[in-house]
Amino acid sequence: MTRWTPSSWAGYMPNGLGKTKPNHAFEMVKTAWANLDQLPYSWRILSKGVCDGCALGTTGMRDFTLPGIHLCTVRLDLLRLNTMGPINDQHLMDASALSEMNSKDLRNLGRLSYPLVRHKGDKGFTKTSWRDALEIVGQKIRTTAPDRLGFYLTSKKGMSQLATKL
Repeated sequence: MTRWTPSSWAGYMPNGLGKTKPNHAFEMVKTAWANLDQLPYSWRILSKGVCDGCALGTTGMRDFTLPGIHLCTVRLDLLRLNTMGPINDQHLMDASALSEMNSKDLRNLGRLSYPLVRHKGDKGFTKTSWRDALEIVGQKIRTTAPDRLGFYLTSKKGMSQLATKL
């Protein structure tokens, strides 16, 4: 067992709290555990990919705002969204069951691996082609008055959202 050597410490604050780049080893372990089934793919995303959680210019394990290696906790938290498997089609058959779930439970169902559509009166969602999905969106945009249409795009949590004013 090694002895504590305070002379080698960066400071007396645990895990670097209050510093520019705190030590978030626990978050790294949690992320590795959550992605055990996809470790090689996870490593590829972290070492060569870009961050889904911010617009700070992260590439690989470096960014354009802090010098040196940098893996923020937001990026670690979002990694599972990239590595999880597709949602089970059974979950898509009843939208009312989905509407009762919170956002965390919905995310944990899996990722959407193809476009879905739900027409008025349908109980659940139906798989559709990209061509049809884009046609539906395009038709809605074309029939909406310009002063009633707005776009909200963000890298936050890896989502882009289309919003219309109510």
